Amino acid sequence: MEQEGPKHWAQLRLLQACERLKIPVKLWPEFGSLMLPREYKFHCCIGEKYEAPSFRRLYESESEWRQRARDDFEKFLDKHATTFREWLKWDLDRGSLTRIKPTRDTAPLDLRYEWAARRYCEKKLYKEMATDEYSADRIRKAVRVIFTEIGLEDRRK
Repeated sequence: MEQEGPKHWAQLRLLQACERLKIPVKLWPEFGSLMLPREYKFHCCIGEKYEAPSFRRLYESESEWRQRARDDFEKFLDKHATTFREWLKWDLDRGSLTRIKPTRDTAPLDLRYEWAARRYCEKKLYKEMATDEYSADRIRKAVRVIFTEIGLEDRRK
């Protein structure tokens, strides 16, 4: 995928939108050998388990022990969150992950791809997808950008 670029990422997002919307597969666009990946199974493991501190019943109350355990657990989380951020930064820096740049005054990315999926697969009219928040014209513009990036023709002119 890294070598194929934005077109293939856009194609994958469209297929994921089709799946989210439960559109029958026979209506989905075909993109050659591109397949929809199944759920990502990559987990960041820390290799150690958190162990609560022992309760010193003669020297502290339950509430003191709880606070000490919370403080200790926060330190544990901070340590491992730092590691996870470093892993993410490393993956972004070497290009194995791509950051999606947010754009101002646009609909959420998933929603834009769902509009495109509905337009392409279900042949929905833009005015049918319009809401109080998103006009038919705004939806049309968003869908056309996606179709252009993917290389799809609008099947309903």
